[in-house]
Amino acid sequence: MSSRQLLRITRPTKLELIRLRRRLAVARRIHRILRDRLTLIVQEFFIVVKKLYRMRRELNELLELAYRGYSQAYAFYGHRELSLLSNPLATGVEVYAATRNIVGVRAPLIELKSYPKEHSIILPPETLTIYRVRARVLELLVSIAELEKELQVLGIEFERTKRRVNMLEHVLIPRILNTIKYLRSKFEEREREEKTRMKRIKTVLTRRRGVAIL
Repeated sequence: MSSRQLLRITRPTKLELIRLRRRLAVARRIHRILRDRLTLIVQEFFIVVKKLYRMRRELNELLELAYRGYSQAYAFYGHRELSLLSNPLATGVEVYAATRNIVGVRAPLIELKSYPKEHSIILPPETLTIYRVRARVLELLVSIAELEKELQVLGIEFERTKRRVNMLEHVLIPRILNTIKYLRSKFEEREREEKTRMKRIKTVLTRRRGVAIL
C-alpha cells in the first residue's frame, strides 16, 4: 500500500487505532452533514432560479408595454417635448441594503425604502403607461439584483462545500480506512510472530527438559 494512501502516524499502537476509529466516526458524521447542506443549497438555488425567471418575465412584459407607450409618445411629441415633460418626474429613490442568512449563507437583502413621488403634472395620454409601471419596474429591478447576487453567493458556497465533501469522501475517509487496515495487519503480523516465538521457546524448553531427564 502506497504511503500516500495512509495517514502519517507516530507509532503503530492500539491507542492510535482507537484514535483513528474515533476520527473516522467524526469524518463520516461531518461528511453526512455537508452532503445534507449541499442538498439544501441546491434546493434553494433552484427556488431562486424560478423566482428570478418569473420576475424577469414580468419585467420584460412591463418594459415592452412601456416601450410601446414611449414609441407612441415619441412619434406624437418628439424627443425634445418628451424630455421637457419627463424632467419634473425625475425623482430619486432610496434603497435599503443588508444581509440575511439563507441555509447558512450570508445573502444580500435589498429593498426599496422610498418610491418615486406622485406629481400633479398633467401628462399626455401616451405617456401614462410609462408613469404607471415605473414603480413596479423599480421593484423588479431591485429584487432581480438581490436574487442574482444570492445566486452568486449560493454558487460560491456550493463549490466550497462540494470541495470539502469530495475531500472527505475521496481523500480523508479512504486514508483513515487504509491506515486502520494497515494497523490491523501490523497487529496481526505481530501476533503471529509472537505465537511463533512462543512455540519456539516452548520447543526449546521441552528439549532442555528431555536432556535434563537423560
